[in-house]
Amino acid sequence: MLSRQLIIYFMLCLIAVVMVKEFSFSPESFSGNGNPVILIFPFVLLTFSLFGYELFLKLKDASFKKVTYRNIVVASLIVLIASSIMEFSYFNDVIQKLGGPPTNENSRIYQFPWLNQYTNTIFVNFYTFLIYASILTFLTSIYRWIKQ
Repeated sequence: MLSRQLIIYFMLCLIAVVMVKEFSFSPESFSGNGNPVILIFPFVLLTFSLFGYELFLKLKDASFKKVTYRNIVVASLIVLIASSIMEFSYFNDVIQKLGGPPTNENSRIYQFPWLNQYTNTIFVNFYTFLIYASILTFLTSIYRWIKQ
């Protein structure tokens, strides 16, 4: 099931998540240089897409028993729910540290777009990666489970 390509794409996704975290500014700091992560987003989109496509191909071509597909569906749903809750909590924490959303006049990101040098990590982090992978796994496994 696991292939060298899938592992490489997974590692590239982790590198992309770390790069976004490193090039984003913390809510406590000040930045007047714009958003350097915009230059990294094509790499992030490419690595996430390649990983997703490879994972889809591996799950589509896998030959499991019906009960195994059911277990994969349940496990991916549990991971999806847990990572969604953690992402929501992380989102609220970042917005609170920034003083509110971009519409709040007292916020550090007042009148900024949602994607800015302080909020990049809301959109690209390990939780969003887990959400992406679990949705893909859930949908592909449901398809294979029903098809069998």
